[in-house]
Amino acid sequence: MSRSMKIWCVAALLGACSVSSAIVRGADWKAEHDAGWNAYKEGLIDEAERRLRTAAKEAKAFGENDPRLATTLDHLAWVLSSEGRNAEAELLAKQALAIREKAVGGDPADLVRSLNTLASIYDAAGQSAEARSTYARCLAAAEKAYGPVHSNVAAVLDNLATVDHILGNFPEAEASYKRALAIREKTAGGQPNDLAPTLHNLGSLYLDQEKYAEAEPLLKRALAIREKSLGAEHPDVAASLEALGWLYASEGKPAEGESLLKKALALYELDLGKDHPHVACCSSKLGRACLSQDHQDEAVACCKRAVGIFERTGGDPLEVAMVLEDYAAVLRKSGNTAEAEKLEARARSLRESLKKPETPKG
Repeated sequence: MSRSMKIWCVAALLGACSVSSAIVRGADWKAEHDAGWNAYKEGLIDEAERRLRTAAKEAKAFGENDPRLATTLDHLAWVLSSEGRNAEAELLAKQALAIREKAVGGDPADLVRSLNTLASIYDAAGQSAEARSTYARCLAAAEKAYGPVHSNVAAVLDNLATVDHILGNFPEAEASYKRALAIREKTAGGQPNDLAPTLHNLGSLYLDQEKYAEAEPLLKRALAIREKSLGAEHPDVAASLEALGWLYASEGKPAEGESLLKKALALYELDLGKDHPHVACCSSKLGRACLSQDHQDEAVACCKRAVGIFERTGGDPLEVAMVLEDYAAVLRKSGNTAEAEKLEARARSLRESLKKPETPKG
């Protein structure tokens, strides 16, 4: 069963919070902009939006193509996207990108940031086809701005690979992950944790293809790095435990898989709360591991819980599809074929929606 995993560090900011000193001239704009961006990084979303909207008004006084306006619009787009207001965020990101594209003699890195912002918004909105084409443009811009071997190029490659992974373009995803990993091996220096997301994602890609021998050492290495650098209770550690647990469950070791998935689930609940999407996905996988051991009641409870979380809170279409498919498998084994078919139809519809570009509102 396919398990494309869009987890952790997928949409890197690529230094989006930096502002060239050459363009910092308006004291009022800078004060509001910096306060808004810092509020966003601290999770104060309402304050961030208010401050950045004020900064945008200040920046418009400098001219409609001023780079300061592009910077503020970019950052405001991140704020709105974090609230799920992706249509509004997309419009702002496109305005910022248009300014960057018109700039003569500007910093090439600014174009990379704007392309990354727009691609990440498409990604967050489930518009995978649009995200892919924009990440491809971002990669070309990043290679021009930074050279072929740079950590920011690796970040774009990771993001591009993740979208290809979601779309089922496995050879393209593998090539991008491998290139990103090679860059990170050369540039990580004293920051080995920079390697972990790429190791994790490449391992997850192999897991989706049932290449368990290739997946296991990558996932184990990612887990070891994260436990050492982040601590045993970090959510990224939970993600690694979840991936390894699903690997063992998938290759016929459900008891080992169940143990790791329960550890991951406990960490997610502790750090993220009981209704988080990661809790839903992990609970669903735990249900499948229980099903493999004929623990029917526990399997039903886990999968039903997962579906309930997404029905209450919404979620990424791919994750919702996978949870529906897991619950359907449990129901089929219990003889409830009619209900299983309904869930499978919903899952197919969600998967198809990922392949179609969406038209933004507004």
